[in-house]
Amino acid sequence: MQVQQRYVLVPVKSGVLLIDQEAARERILYEQYRQELSRAVGSSQTLLFPRSVTFSPADFAVLRELTEPLHALGFIFVEFGPNTIAVEAIPAGMPAQDEKELLESLIEQFRTTAGPLKLDQSESLARALARRVAAGTATTRLPESELNALADRLFACQTPGYTPDGRKTLVLLDGQQAGRLFP
Repeated sequence: MQVQQRYVLVPVKSGVLLIDQEAARERILYEQYRQELSRAVGSSQTLLFPRSVTFSPADFAVLRELTEPLHALGFIFVEFGPNTIAVEAIPAGMPAQDEKELLESLIEQFRTTAGPLKLDQSESLARALARRVAAGTATTRLPESELNALADRLFACQTPGYTPDGRKTLVLLDGQQAGRLFP
């Protein structure tokens, strides 16, 4: 059952799991992107018409540095002029959105995650893309089959209880805790 288009309630033997939909999706996507980067084979969805995107010189320099891992995730683009690329494809399953905004926010999040923690390039990129894509689908109403699939995919993750940056993805409310709510 979905609550406020943000949380998923899943009955379990010992009580009820409350899953944060956005955080769970971020964990799932992060692990998917890490696998794609390690194998260097992400799948793409081709755009009907390539879109040209122009960046600031600083952002373009970061984008050039990230070209290989972005291609491994399924982004396909070519240089198209000074500080400009032509985006031909984006990772499969990614919601349709403005490619410039997506890449700019990805570059910014990459800078943020690469900075203080000193993460490697693949780790930073996987975290940044997972956070960005998960945030774009945070308050989506999901049919029951997708709610179940989300829970199943979350529990198939190596670390299902937390996002890559340590935020909780779920909370177990056991029978005793529920009983204390209703004295």
